[in-house]
Amino acid sequence: MSKAYVAAVAAATVLAVGGVTACGASDDSGKDGGRSGVSDGGGRKSGAGAADSGDSVDSAESELAEAMRNLSRVVSATGPVICWNQNAEGGWRAAAFDAGLGKRVATFSEKPLLPRLAEIARSVGGVDARVGNLCGEGQYGDHPGEAGVSPVSPDGRRVAVEVDTDDRDSEWHVGWLDLVTGKFTDITKASEKKGYSPEKHSDQTPGFAPDGSLWFLRDSQEYVSADKSGRLSQHPISEACAGERRRDTVFYRPVKSAAVTCPRVIHPSGKFAASPTTVAVGLYTVDGFDLSVLGPRIDRLSDDPDVGALTNQVVVRDDGDLRGCVPMSWISAADLLCQGSSNDFFIIRVDVSKARDDLDAMHTVEVGVRREVAPATENKIFSVAVAKDRRSIYIASSQSGEDADVKLYRASLTTPGEPEELGPLPQGVGDDFVLRGNFQTGDFQ
Repeated sequence: MSKAYVAAVAAATVLAVGGVTACGASDDSGKDGGRSGVSDGGGRKSGAGAADSGDSVDSAESELAEAMRNLSRVVSATGPVICWNQNAEGGWRAAAFDAGLGKRVATFSEKPLLPRLAEIARSVGGVDARVGNLCGEGQYGDHPGEAGVSPVSPDGRRVAVEVDTDDRDSEWHVGWLDLVTGKFTDITKASEKKGYSPEKHSDQTPGFAPDGSLWFLRDSQEYVSADKSGRLSQHPISEACAGERRRDTVFYRPVKSAAVTCPRVIHPSGKFAASPTTVAVGLYTVDGFDLSVLGPRIDRLSDDPDVGALTNQVVVRDDGDLRGCVPMSWISAADLLCQGSSNDFFIIRVDVSKARDDLDAMHTVEVGVRREVAPATENKIFSVAVAKDRRSIYIASSQSGEDADVKLYRASLTTPGEPEELGPLPQGVGDDFVLRGNFQTGDFQ
């Protein structure tokens, strides 16, 4: 591996922005199989091409540096970011636009990373190795467009890799790919024990926390993290998701050293979350949410209590009538963005002192609408994102309900009014697209 290559990669990784910077992108970019390959778990180089031709090395380095710059611009963009799968080419792609969707700021493709991922999969006997999508992979209305952990380390140098097998019951591997050295660190393999009492594990859903540690689910039961040296720590699991936890979910979020394993809207303080639920009010039911304290913890998913923790339930009453509210994002420490039952969006003010887990919490709290954001519509909503400055939201919707008819709108979170139509999906955006949500604030350390 040339010194010029290492220097180019090291310089480019400095472009990392926050906890989700040069994500899969910075790694993926710029390599076309021409430079030295990834290392196996022991650091042995598996590729050979980098030293074969000065021209090919220069070309690979140039492509990598340019892709890293593009990824940095994608991550730091203040306008909407759209991700989609490249079904024909493989991998995923992300594109960033200016706030008005008039100009494409940068585009990143995972395609250049795929040969390296294939090498990693073969090195551990897997069938597929992948890096998580920068925008997340959740469907709208579930945990929309946002992963709980980042596919890239905060310094932009490492990306989280999951190696799959054909059988969920066999050993899956997780680790990270170092973008500067090209080495793949197999955390699962490093955890194996041999001898009289051998020990093997199956790990999945890796991602980085804001402190740079790699988190993952071990043996479908425990959440574990590895620091840069590979030292492991087991983490407790918040009880807040009891009763609604989905064992097959890829979503979890590190909050104050614990794993919150359902797609809740976590308060910036990291002390409680708003979780959608159906609330009974007299003879009626309406979409509302629980204010659930995240404090009570368990060690393993099998330790889930039969009954969830006590919570306060919140409903919205507007001009005397109940109004459905599915919590979307905390806009501030007191203001919560809701999606209504008719695809309307509005902001409510929440008294956070109501988040308790004692008997006094077992009652329903009614709140009013503080500000309208977008009126009701019969259009199908495909994806929603909060702008980075938290002053507007982007809505992808379709009048016909078909992908080909999707248009993007921008609605102000500060000034009531009709959402502004920005135009159709930009040319080149594929099916199964998702907006990068920016729903969650706070690193919860």
